[in-house]
Amino acid sequence: MKNIFATHYYDTSKIIHSNQLEGLELAGFTRRFFALLIDLLVLIIILYVIGTILDYFGLINFGLKIGISSDKTINTIPSINNNAHINVPEYLKIIFKLLIPVLYFGIITCCTNGYTIGKRIFRIRIVSTDHKHLTLWHSIERSLGYYASSLEFGFGFLQYFIDYNRRTVHDRIAETIVIKVRKTMKLK
Repeated sequence: MKNIFATHYYDTSKIIHSNQLEGLELAGFTRRFFALLIDLLVLIIILYVIGTILDYFGLINFGLKIGISSDKTINTIPSINNNAHINVPEYLKIIFKLLIPVLYFGIITCCTNGYTIGKRIFRIRIVSTDHKHLTLWHSIERSLGYYASSLEFGFGFLQYFIDYNRRTVHDRIAETIVIKVRKTMKLK
């Protein structure tokens, strides 16, 4: 039986793409897991800030009332009560709330060429198997793939252990791999 926790290296014979990636060390599951947890923590903070601002001005009620009291005697934050609440259909609110994580992961990954805050801390990087640099489309596609990976009780994430090149569903959707970064590593 194969040792699923052993160090693995990218093998292009399984996926016929660029031979520049041959032999790169793939990121381990624990690094990827903790990097995702850090990114989710950052995302929660971003969602809280955006939700608080939009709720404060009456644009969209995110339902984020942590630390803000509705009691007028305790509330020290001045409120705007000009009845400027915009009636937005519920499905648009849901789309907007789901779009923020996609934009966060997509734009940050594209602009930093494969890094997020968590991935930078754990020294791992997303690399395209088709192109030299991650495009915005690859990054958005991969971030949308997180939703696909979380379906069926997260089985898409657990496919890391099944796939030979340690790719999850969102990696296969965007044709990417996650590699371990060394200080002197340069991609050709």
